Amino acid sequence: MSNKLYKVFEDVEQNAQLLSKYWHNFSTEISEHLPDTYHAELEELSNKLEIAINNLVDELQNPTLTLATTGTTSSGKSTLVNLLCGAEIVPVAVSEMSAGAVTIEYSETKSLIIHETPGALWECGEWTGISDERIYQRLYDVMISYIDNREKQANLACPQSTISYPFRLIKESKLELPRGVKVRILDLPGLAYVGDEGNTNVIKQCREALCLVTYNSAETDKEKVRSLLQEVVEQVKDLGGSPARMLFILNRIDVFRADRNWPATETRFVEDAISKIKYELSEHLKEYTEDIENLQVIRLSTWAALLALQISNLDEIYSAEACKKADKHFNGLIDENILEDLPRKTEKWSRHDRNRVIDELWKKSYAEQFEQCLREHISQHFPRLVIPQAIERFNIAAGNAITEWAIQTTTAILNSSEERYQQECEKISWIKSTLNNFLRISDGNLREPFEKIDKKIKEVLADESEDDLVLYLENTIKSLNKVEPYNELGDKLCSLYEWRRGIGKGINQVLESVAKSLENGRVLLDTPNLKKANALNVNLLGNCLKRLVNLGYTSSVAKSGKKMEARTEDEKKKLKQLNEELNELAIHLNLVMEDVLKQICSQEIDRMYQAVVELFKCHLSHIEKGTNDIAPNIAIRFPDSQLIRVDNKLTFNLRFKAGFAITSGNWQEAVQVEKSKRTWYTLWLAKKTYYETEYKTRSSDNAEIPSIEQLLENWQFQVKAEDKEIVKKISRWLIEQIDCLKKNVEKVQNDVVNRYEDRLYTANKEITTDYEMQKNVWQPMQQKAISLMEDFKSLGKSLKEEL
Repeated sequence: MSNKLYKVFEDVEQNAQLLSKYWHNFSTEISEHLPDTYHAELEELSNKLEIAINNLVDELQNPTLTLATTGTTSSGKSTLVNLLCGAEIVPVAVSEMSAGAVTIEYSETKSLIIHETPGALWECGEWTGISDERIYQRLYDVMISYIDNREKQANLACPQSTISYPFRLIKESKLELPRGVKVRILDLPGLAYVGDEGNTNVIKQCREALCLVTYNSAETDKEKVRSLLQEVVEQVKDLGGSPARMLFILNRIDVFRADRNWPATETRFVEDAISKIKYELSEHLKEYTEDIENLQVIRLSTWAALLALQISNLDEIYSAEACKKADKHFNGLIDENILEDLPRKTEKWSRHDRNRVIDELWKKSYAEQFEQCLREHISQHFPRLVIPQAIERFNIAAGNAITEWAIQTTTAILNSSEERYQQECEKISWIKSTLNNFLRISDGNLREPFEKIDKKIKEVLADESEDDLVLYLENTIKSLNKVEPYNELGDKLCSLYEWRRGIGKGINQVLESVAKSLENGRVLLDTPNLKKANALNVNLLGNCLKRLVNLGYTSSVAKSGKKMEARTEDEKKKLKQLNEELNELAIHLNLVMEDVLKQICSQEIDRMYQAVVELFKCHLSHIEKGTNDIAPNIAIRFPDSQLIRVDNKLTFNLRFKAGFAITSGNWQEAVQVEKSKRTWYTLWLAKKTYYETEYKTRSSDNAEIPSIEQLLENWQFQVKAEDKEIVKKISRWLIEQIDCLKKNVEKVQNDVVNRYEDRLYTANKEITTDYEMQKNVWQPMQQKAISLMEDFKSLGKSLKEEL
């Protein structure tokens, strides 16, 4: 696609203006043959069209381009934001700094707004004409304040900020965007902060955003790499929708320059990283397998590229500081011949020296390739995110009503004579009956698999079947994929049964972290899913694990379990304490798991919503074609956005139990009892003391302490036990959505047919055309109405062809 993005939008705008002309010509001509009673309706339709076209043109001339940035731990996401802005305005640190969402809107003037959020401990307000340094410092202070206090203050919400800034992305991008485009960059929060309500609301906006996902190329530890790949999956799921609109960036790629075998090592890493990212995404998002296979993945060194921009700054102090950083951190990117020519002290670098360094950093950081790829990504995906939705709104506002009126009115007039009127009334009765039958069959085909699932649930709950309900759900949905028209959906419905895997993997991540902490005697709770949980709850869980380790529930005990008989009061006390701590573990684990499951279930439910939307779109497309085959001259339309209203009432709840039973028991204690007896050699006068062993029955507290493996199995069993309830909820929810869709479809269809019936009646009463005498007028007029309908349908056709 051409970089001249505005041309794509202009073409649609011009086509829309042509529709106004076509309608004007048609309505002018048809009004000459209609009685005055029709003129008010024609005028109303013309007004609707004018308003709809004005709104469409406004949307096309003033769209919003949103670039959302997210990334794995220490991947340089904030540095990427600064690179896009061309200045260091967003705080950067070794540890994660992106605590709250920062929105950067393009503006020729600079300003900063720190919004009021619940529990805010920092200064909120608006600052205009603010310098880059002050923007950076204020954001830094806010984020540090939040990070330091989030574990102490439960109601503390993440900070939310908005910056107005003349960022470089627009000024120097060479993108020819629509003249009124609004551009903003969303710097999304780190993984540890996505659960905050304010951040969640910002992330939801990303469904219509182009997303940049950074990956830390410098990480080499296998376990941490595995964790990074899991983070990529989590972030893509949080963003929602297809990964096709996401550009993946292998950042910090400069680390490979130090290798003796560069560029071979870099090339091998890039190929391996792309393969692993695609594999992980395909494993967790099978519905987007095709899009994942075509992912755009590029390499970049954001800091080196940013330093190149900073060195070029006309501010001498600012430029000199950037020179020092470049010399210290990125010497390996500068050609040896240039290094030999450069003065040892960076402050002595001339402008010529600096320009040579700038060129090297820009080139070897892959900044040019990144900007080219970003331009292409925007050109390819931005129109797709804006134009189809704008056209849909236009059709709902006026387009559908106009084409329906034109087709129905000309058809009604052609059938308005007494003889043809009676025939057409009979035909309408046949159409209604046939349409109802067609919809009943179509609805039945859609409902059948989910009714089967509902029936199977009742059988399982009544112990009449031992089938695995999730597996049955999976097989039933796969069978739907074999029925026309749903065979076109491929794997798009897989999320309706893949949720068990998603929930299971997320739960196992948490449980395995707990298990490893106990087994190794070192608490480590930093998996991607645990990062999403409330920090206070995670800390309480960590403290509980430390107490269990101190009580001896670690190493061999945690690994294998232990039968324990507490005899002394101290032993009984310790056993009781261990039991209390394991029960406490279950309590804290429930709190953490509730947070984690809330996030996981939200992701999985969002995927289910999308699957149902795809299913219903396919269904609507099928019935629209079928209804128009049955009644071609009635112009029945089923707009997706009006009819597909999937509610969000689906929720899952899981809770866990732990601990062990302490039973009372007896044990025989050997006691030395002092005794005495008279001895013969003292003539039985003296006594001798001696001791005998006697066994006395004592009480004990007995318990079998479970091993970590037993705890895991128990928790996983508890999860599996909830499968029935979850499948039941999904099945009932799906049937409710289908019933709602059926009701909406029937209403739209009946309303359209009834309007045709009314128009036929009106034509019969007010026009009563002699078919043979007037067919030379109305048959061409009907063809013009059909042509008008095709013109309205073709709006945006050039966009589809180009995309």
